Amino acid sequence: MVQGASQGRKRLAALVSCVLIALALAAPACAPKVYNDGTYTGISQGDGHGYAVAEVTLQKDRITAAKLTEMTEVGEEKDYATYPWPKSKEAHDTLEKAFVGRQDNNVDVVTQATRSSNKFKEAVGFALEKARKKPSVTSTYFEGTFQGRSKADDAGWGIAWVTIQGDRITSVEVEDVMSDGEFKDWATYEYPTALEAKAEMPKRFVEANAPTVDAYTGATKSSTKWMEAVAAALAAAKIR
Repeated sequence: MVQGASQGRKRLAALVSCVLIALALAAPACAPKVYNDGTYTGISQGDGHGYAVAEVTLQKDRITAAKLTEMTEVGEEKDYATYPWPKSKEAHDTLEKAFVGRQDNNVDVVTQATRSSNKFKEAVGFALEKARKKPSVTSTYFEGTFQGRSKADDAGWGIAWVTIQGDRITSVEVEDVMSDGEFKDWATYEYPTALEAKAEMPKRFVEANAPTVDAYTGATKSSTKWMEAVAAALAAAKIR
């Protein structure tokens, strides 16, 4: 009788163990989803070396694809075939694969390509935030400095770096890029009104907390390009 009871307890213990294991295995599948399925675009902060763009595709809370692009300081896509630092391409190729299968952007940076790696990671992180079912960031814009460029014409295009804190523009820096893809040399530029506009327009953007402001008299073309560039930077920083 005692032996039978002992065997019964063993069978019950084994059954309980099986149930607990089954519940543990099923728990991840039963957990609420973190991300919406689909493809989301994140854009990293910009600096004097450019920024990164990530198109992240998610399915069942996993990254299934990550298309990474690196932009230069003048707002053009980096051409790895001619770019003089091959480690940047290595970072691009390595991280594009490393993100797949993950639920986050926590991957190792590529040695000697830390700047590119961190921009890719930030861009993926921003894309993931946009995909969240329950946002962890409730502001309209990500905080930081974001780069934008205007449309180009025969003379070139405008570039803006816009710093955002607490959904407000706190500072703006603008530049002109010539049609040859080089920054304008203001020291030798023959129209001083444009240089005056370069100093004044950022103040107007900050005061208005918006990309649409009055153009600087005598420098309408540059003013318009900078307004477009600021609008593009704000679009890059926008969360939803």
